[in-house]
Amino acid sequence: MNGSRVIVTGATSGIGKEIALQLASRGAQVILACRDVKRGKQTSAEIRNHGAPAEPAILTLDASSRSSIKEFAREFGRRYDRLDVLVNNAGVLSPQRITSVDGVELTLATNVIGYYLMTRELLDVLRGSAPARVVNVASTFAGDLDLDDLQFAGRSYDGMRAYAQSKACDRMVTWAFARRLADADVTVNAMAPGLVTETNLYDDLADDVRHQLRQQPSRSVAEGADTAVWLAAATDVEGVSGKFYEQRAERPCQFRDLDAEEKLWALCQAIPD
Repeated sequence: MNGSRVIVTGATSGIGKEIALQLASRGAQVILACRDVKRGKQTSAEIRNHGAPAEPAILTLDASSRSSIKEFAREFGRRYDRLDVLVNNAGVLSPQRITSVDGVELTLATNVIGYYLMTRELLDVLRGSAPARVVNVASTFAGDLDLDDLQFAGRSYDGMRAYAQSKACDRMVTWAFARRLADADVTVNAMAPGLVTETNLYDDLADDVRHQLRQQPSRSVAEGADTAVWLAAATDVEGVSGKFYEQRAERPCQFRDLDAEEKLWALCQAIPD
């Protein structure tokens, strides 16, 4: 990874922080895309102190905001002329239905529209840097997909169901991008970290739900980050695109459906109207 330039979203804690640390330790020039600049600076210093050759750079990003994502891409373009790897990791799990600054249900806005728009806004620099890679952090916890009610406007909202739907959508967006970039030498893959309870993703859930999660077999943050780092750096997945991995092994995906993927793509383009 020496000299490779990498963006990691949601990089100030949990899996995102570990991905950034591991890639920086391999010599990558890491840009931490984070909402809280103070935490970003702390994370950057921690990564440098951990033995990384260089301190990661910081760029402000609210992954739930379309204007923030677009400004991030503009600022990145002003500072840099190459991007080798984009790791879409920023995500939320909200127990209550709340909306983003754009009026979009927050889980959808962050976990799905955020992935879609970050990749779209950086496509030109990714194409110009080819061979380049996009790694989307998804999950095996995926389901409750309703493309006619992505924002839970008609359904009763449940945070876990909204999160599961968003992770199904992350895979589908991955397949849609992989098709569109098939001739561009830009690969797009999704991965599942497994259950990692040592993150702040579950902080806002009810105590009993958090307790139940902690009773399940859990992976360490480093174990959860490993497959994303592998997809970003390994030579043995060079040129491989449109796949879903867990623990460095390809997994089947029940959400492969061309019509549904294209419908989701159109919805991503249209939100907010």
